[in-house]
Amino acid sequence: MHTFDANHFEYTMKRTLLILSLFLSTPLFSQDWDTTLEFLLSDEDLSDQAREELSFLYESLHDSPMNINTATPDELSQLAFLSDLQIENIQAYVYMHGPMQTLGELQLTGGLDFSTRQLLKHFVYAGPVPQDEERIDLSKVISDGRQEVTGHLDIPFYRRDGIINGKYAGGRLSHNLRWSFNWKNRIRFGLALDKDAGEAWGHDFHSPYLYCKDMGFVSVLAVGNFKASFGWGLLMNSGFSLGKSITQSGSHGLKPHSSTSESGYFTGVGVTLGRGHVKYTFMGALTPLDATLKGDSVIGSFKQDGLHRTELERSKKHNISLKTGVFNVRYHSRGVTLGVTALAEKLPLPYKDRDVYAGVAADWSLSRACFSIGGETSWSGGPATLNSLLLRLPAGHELNVVYRYYSPEYAALHASAFSERKVNDETGLMVSLSRSSRKLKANCYADFFRYIESGADGMDLKGQLEWQPGKHDALILTARYKTKQKDCKYTGALEYCLTTRCRLKWTHDFSDGSGLQTLLAYSRYDMVAEPISNGWALASSYDRAFMGGRLDGSVSASVFLTDSYDSSVSVYEKGMRYSFNFMTMYGHGVRLSTVLKYSLGSHLNLSLKFGSTIYTDRDEISSGQQRIDSCHKEDLSLQFTWKY
Repeated sequence: MHTFDANHFEYTMKRTLLILSLFLSTPLFSQDWDTTLEFLLSDEDLSDQAREELSFLYESLHDSPMNINTATPDELSQLAFLSDLQIENIQAYVYMHGPMQTLGELQLTGGLDFSTRQLLKHFVYAGPVPQDEERIDLSKVISDGRQEVTGHLDIPFYRRDGIINGKYAGGRLSHNLRWSFNWKNRIRFGLALDKDAGEAWGHDFHSPYLYCKDMGFVSVLAVGNFKASFGWGLLMNSGFSLGKSITQSGSHGLKPHSSTSESGYFTGVGVTLGRGHVKYTFMGALTPLDATLKGDSVIGSFKQDGLHRTELERSKKHNISLKTGVFNVRYHSRGVTLGVTALAEKLPLPYKDRDVYAGVAADWSLSRACFSIGGETSWSGGPATLNSLLLRLPAGHELNVVYRYYSPEYAALHASAFSERKVNDETGLMVSLSRSSRKLKANCYADFFRYIESGADGMDLKGQLEWQPGKHDALILTARYKTKQKDCKYTGALEYCLTTRCRLKWTHDFSDGSGLQTLLAYSRYDMVAEPISNGWALASSYDRAFMGGRLDGSVSASVFLTDSYDSSVSVYEKGMRYSFNFMTMYGHGVRLSTVLKYSLGSHLNLSLKFGSTIYTDRDEISSGQQRIDSCHKEDLSLQFTWKY
């Protein structure tokens, strides 16, 4: 005979009422996809390459969302805005209470504030859990797989000096082409082609990839170009740094390299074996690299911009190859993660006095309902360690403490982890605090760091406030103050450089579905014996859908006034699919742009973007072979996306 459990009955009733309420209520605040993508890429710590690759990753995950009831911790960790603690709470909820019926149940998991739940809904859905793992049938894969072809063409209405004088091998056009196949996120393959402006006609970069997962004992198989990340990134993270606002251990394992970025990937084969709590990853790669050589006997630096326009740049294309071998074993069960990574790499010539790079790293984490603690310790020529403690406090507060120590001797070619500069010659302590409610979200951090060899130190302070006074309006205020010591050529000593950046953004959604965004940005740069540099920018954009949503139009305008590049400002601009749309502006001028997107049914989308930048403080733009003999420049971009 079953006994009556009052606590279980109360929980079941609350869950049932919550699910019913979702069909009877309207969300207080909703974000369209472009606004969401802008928010996810707004961290100023992100490099251009990081924004481009994150944009591609988020677009892909948005198009092929994950089932929240079957998603693994590694899959959820691709969403950088989720902490390890939040991921563990989601997993624990599904394990304890069964599959979610709707995404409204996310608020019952604990630790997911309202804005994070809104972001998450762009990438996941609540679907049924298959009783048995679906077997791979070639005929079903071919018939049910989704294919996509995306073509992009940039047409500048100006010519740079390198094109006029013939120093560049090709013309001013740049273009890329992507083809991808996806069957239920289990089998993915494709090809990315890219040509930059000034390069010879044709596609200078080719990136083929094959990625399979959940094939019995073979958990993951990656062939061609792929990325690899393990632990917290001290020894192996071929992706990119996510800045100081993101402190979780990050995405683990092998991932396909399906973007047009010409660096940060491996060429070879990787496989992850295991179906239970323990998984083993083996990886071997022979990756061609661009390098600047010193006397044909020493590698001076690695060239990562992917540009091969001039004879000198073309001579560096794939002039060396990197041999890489990696082994990783990882255990994960009920909030406990243990991992060990061993790496060995061989260069054909010495780089920084060595041609062999070998190291070992151990990572760990423990997540429970109210805390998460973990870290990684590595040895590669010297020691490096990174450790984090995250606490869930009452009233929606979260406290995070991160300590790092990277010795000057530490050297890992693919290290990318929490740092001020790089994973070498640095020690620091960061403390952050956040609080969330339905209408208000606030977070701040203070990072204190020091460079070990030089003794230079610094401090980085940042705060952000997100307020939603009503369902049609949102305000985001961001302020950052950084001070760190640098060599001063005037005094011959270490002097503090002060940087201040403030941003105030307001968005409003009109009743007809259109939206208005306005941004006011300020920056200030102050260094001893140098003039103080100030920068201002005022930007506004308006977008609206026409023809029943088949045509979407957007116009934007920005006015910027900065004293130098040191006080430059960054402004987001609506753009094309898979493209990076943050504009760095300095000097005096105006930026105008318009974007039109038209849908021909559910399979074909056409996009057009026209942009113009007009400077009032100069007669020419840029310098060297990139110089434009004009005070203004205009660009036209065309793109098509065909899904079938």
